[in-house]
Amino acid sequence: MAYITVSTSGLLSSLLTIFMGVLVLAFPKFLRILVGLYFILVGILGLLAFVKF
Repeated sequence: MAYITVSTSGLLSSLLTIFMGVLVLAFPKFLRILVGLYFILVGILGLLAFVKF
């Protein structure tokens, strides 16, 4: 995950959004947990894209 660049982070974020949407529709009772994990993942991806190891 350390090779993520700014150009690909948008694509990964979009794919994660679609994936999380599918999970939320399939398992609505886990909505709160999934949303929390989603924001954590987006934050980590954003930091990795910003730092560019």
